[in-house]
Amino acid sequence: MILYTPLPPELVLEDTGEKHKPSYLQIPFSRGFMEVELTSPTTARIVRLISCDLNDYLQPHFQPGREIRLKWAADS
Repeated sequence: MILYTPLPPELVLEDTGEKHKPSYLQIPFSRGFMEVELTSPTTARIVRLISCDLNDYLQPHFQPGREIRLKWAADS
């Protein structure tokens, strides 16, 4: 792509960097960990599953990309 502009490249390309910095959290469950990306204070999206039990990878509720609800200890 060729961009013809009288402006300096620093001004034109200033906002092309990624500003969204996701915050990841590892949540333990009975057989391993789930790495999740926080989407709101009460929900998260599963990014990665870390488990010793191979059957966990076949479970649809542990599938990456799935939204889960977080329950904090203060909510009890």
